[in-house]
This record gives sequence, C-alpha cells and structure tokens, in this order.
Amino acid sequence: MSDIPDLTRLERRDTDMQLTYSDGGEFTITYDDLKHACPCAKCAPLRNDDDNSKSLRRQVEAMAPEKPQVRTVGKYALAFDWKHGCSSGIYRFERIWALANKLDPDNGKPYVHGAW
Repeated sequence: MSDIPDLTRLERRDTDMQLTYSDGGEFTITYDDLKHACPCAKCAPLRNDDDNSKSLRRQVEAMAPEKPQVRTVGKYALAFDWKHGCSSGIYRFERIWALANKLDPDNGKPYVHGAW
C-alpha cells in the first residue's frame, strides 16, 4: 500500500468514529464495519467466503451498539476493546485507512494462519 497520511484525530461517537488525517481528509467508519473487519485469527477466516462473511456480519449487527475503548499498539496500530464481540484484533493504520476509504482491508486475499 502506498504511503498514507498520519491519523491526527479519532473521535469516538455513539455508532461510529470520525477520523481526521494530516492531509485534511475526514472519514467515518461504523463500529459494525470495524468489528466485521477484525483481523484476528478467529474472525478473519470467517470472511474467506461469502456465506460465512454474511453470517459474521449478521452476528455483528445483532450486537448492541457500543463505543469501544481505543488503545495504541506501538506506533503502527490501534486495538479496540469491546464489551461484546472480539477484542483480539490489532488494526494496523493501513487497515484503518483502507476501511475509511471503503476499500477491502484484506486486499482480496483469504486469511492464511500466520500471514496474509
């Protein structure tokens, strides 16, 4: 992925988060989209085929809306802590940028244990 601007602000709202980047770009990501795109070894394989991905999406949408806690992971990622749902995923800034831009954060690749 090409260079992405720095994330300068993240505002957690009730059902989504507003992202502001150093180039002035502003984006919104819903928490449902964020949960569905969880990159952990449990959730990621569920997006490998359409039926499982749709099932995962229904599970995510059935959860009560909640605002997660956000923590940095080094200087390369964010982690989201949920009361309900998976909190294992580490979201690299490139992944968040892809989600913000409505791109496939997995770049069309199926999950393979240990590497994308």
